[in-house]
Amino acid sequence: MMDLLPGESSQGAKKQGFRSLKLVDVDMDEVLEEQPYGADYGRLDNGLVYYVRCNSKPKMRAALALAVKAGSVLEEEEERGVAHIVEHLAFSATNKYTNHDIVKFLESIGAEFGACQNAVTSADDTVYELFVPVDKPELLSQAISVLAEFSSEIRVSKDDLEKERGAVMEEYRGHRNASGRMQDAHWALLMEGSKYAERLPIGLEKVIRTVSSGTVKQFYKNWYQLHNMAVVAVGDFSDTKVVVDLIKEHFGQKCSVPNPPHISSFSVPVHDEPFFSYFVESEATGSAVMIGYKMPVHDLKTVQDYRDMLAESMFMYALNQRFFKLSRRKDPPYFSCSAVADVLVRPLKACIITSACKEKGTLEALESMLVEVARVRLHGFSEHEISIVRALLMAEIESAYLERDQMQSSNLRDEYLQVYCNCNFLCLICLLMYATK
Repeated sequence: MMDLLPGESSQGAKKQGFRSLKLVDVDMDEVLEEQPYGADYGRLDNGLVYYVRCNSKPKMRAALALAVKAGSVLEEEEERGVAHIVEHLAFSATNKYTNHDIVKFLESIGAEFGACQNAVTSADDTVYELFVPVDKPELLSQAISVLAEFSSEIRVSKDDLEKERGAVMEEYRGHRNASGRMQDAHWALLMEGSKYAERLPIGLEKVIRTVSSGTVKQFYKNWYQLHNMAVVAVGDFSDTKVVVDLIKEHFGQKCSVPNPPHISSFSVPVHDEPFFSYFVESEATGSAVMIGYKMPVHDLKTVQDYRDMLAESMFMYALNQRFFKLSRRKDPPYFSCSAVADVLVRPLKACIITSACKEKGTLEALESMLVEVARVRLHGFSEHEISIVRALLMAEIESAYLERDQMQSSNLRDEYLQVYCNCNFLCLICLLMYATK
């Protein structure tokens, strides 16, 4: 909870900050508010979810997205790479736009390809993003209509596919550099024993070169279902109702397919003994050691869950402080080392500790990392370390609170995408508002 300075109103706190953070008379079983803070949130009759928020940073601009819960893990063996191909085809041709007319239209209104119109395919999701001017009402309507085209009207003809194979192959070859090969090897180790291990979004060269338009079209028809999608719109709008009405106009008449295929949950097996691998790469520019601690993604629904998340954040802060101090010693075991916790795939998150080290210093770096983790497991952190971490976390939350009205629309859009794509993973702005309400 937020503790204001004496005689201070919450409005005044926007500029002056707050003195401390503390929990007061909190029921740990209290369920957190499900609706994302600050968003006009709802679901159309056809299943499409929407998140709409007014934000004037920057003025006369809007950050839009269409999130589809369809990624590479849904591919069969003969489809490996098809989810990514569909993403490319979206900007190439739809029933309304042909010959990259979507790209040309968006560029004509100031939304350059790459910076303002982009898409990304992951194992679990495909997300299309637009950043468009909204100084004229029709521009927002046209941009939302583009997202609606992506949802159900992507054209997958033989000619369309042949035109895009080259671009997809170029991206595939670019990924097959030293860094990409090492990342792929690490991913396979983390996901060993699961379908995720063999479903990298970039796909297989053979599939990219030979897959038929029929196979691509069937994947699109199977998995691009409205009940598996969300539209996110954050921008300089007069009010959210106007935007919600536009979403209903362009998406509301689309019908869900009867009896669509069920999206399975893909687990990652647990293992008692540690997995390990080494990767020798002649083109690598440096040496590194990575240690991954895997754990399931737990629902973040109650105050207790929120408290546990804060404790995890403090743990990561304190551990990184120790790694940093070791790196500043004379003749350190590594150049740098840090730990980060993140969701890898929908059912799994991991704490990944990474160090950059000397060419023949991998064993020394590994030993140092493991020893430090073991020391924490046996002895914990000192009160002094915890006080430093608490102060850092409080300063970060206070800074975020004071700057909450300065958040960029694209950042807010990404927060709501996290809410949708990671299900119960609450976004920063939601947690921040709960902590300071």
